[in-house]
Amino acid sequence: MTSSLWLGTYTGDSGGHGRGIARIALADDGAITAVRTAASVDSPSFVATHPTLPVVYAVQEFARRIQAFRVIDGGNLVPLGDPHPAGEAVCHVAVAPHGRYAVATCWGDGRVFAYELDEAGAIVGRTQAQASVDPYREIAEEPRPSRAHSSLFLPDGRVLTTDLGHDTVRVWRAEGAELVPVAETVLPFGSGPRHMALHPSGHVYVVTEYSIEVAILEPETLSVTSVVPALAAGAHDGDAGAHISFDGDSRVHTTVRGANAVGVLEVTDAGAGLAPLADVDCGGNWPRHHLQLGDRLYVANQLSEDIAVFRIVDGLPVLEATVPTGSPTCLVPVAG
Repeated sequence: MTSSLWLGTYTGDSGGHGRGIARIALADDGAITAVRTAASVDSPSFVATHPTLPVVYAVQEFARRIQAFRVIDGGNLVPLGDPHPAGEAVCHVAVAPHGRYAVATCWGDGRVFAYELDEAGAIVGRTQAQASVDPYREIAEEPRPSRAHSSLFLPDGRVLTTDLGHDTVRVWRAEGAELVPVAETVLPFGSGPRHMALHPSGHVYVVTEYSIEVAILEPETLSVTSVVPALAAGAHDGDAGAHISFDGDSRVHTTVRGANAVGVLEVTDAGAGLAPLADVDCGGNWPRHHLQLGDRLYVANQLSEDIAVFRIVDGLPVLEATVPTGSPTCLVPVAG
């Protein structure tokens, strides 16, 4: 198991109580032993690591920019170049498996950016991808804003981005550090696709923020083959789907705000199906993101300002501890 995690937070510029990017120390059994600030930066609500270099990338959601940081001795972070502009409410960043570019998505204005990276991992250029067009524009009662929310890299080189406002998963190919649109998958009207997880079979699981469901996309065409509830008990008014992950074996976990629950779904049909199995209290308030490492599941509860630590016992998460920390938003393993 990795010995530490990076933690994204909301800071004072967004009304949060985080102090920047934090580093979480883990014991050999996965228990959290310490949380400290690794870099003071405004609202790094999502972070990602370079696949081969000691470099961390963070969006600064309310400052509308993205920045690279180099990991130094002692585990702290120092800026690697200047911040680069992004769009309104930039909320997610991911790095291509070969490490030559990163993709950032912006919830506020729907823009998708590709950032060129040099051999040291520094950001050296930016291109803006083609804007989304609402496939439901003819039936929507009023214009709906595009709200790009996350990205996922597929093994065959395709890049996926969700558009929560337009109910689409957009498909791209990379030409250098530029994203070229090749297709899009349209989800049900008003579903709000948010985050994605990839099964080894090639099926893509998409958790929806508004309808609180999981859509399963077929590997080749990425068409929707089925849609299942994200929670076994179903959703209620005020709930909002947040995050989804595959545990590497037979289970998928979702987190749902409002209900403050972790949904456990069983993978069926060699990845082609999901069956809601159980719901577990998230251990706090407003679970924004989660991460599973081995038999531990860590849940970042934004509004209760803590990380809930679960152990997976007989396939279900069992709460073991909650660790206070300011406005947590994202958990990522420290590479290496």
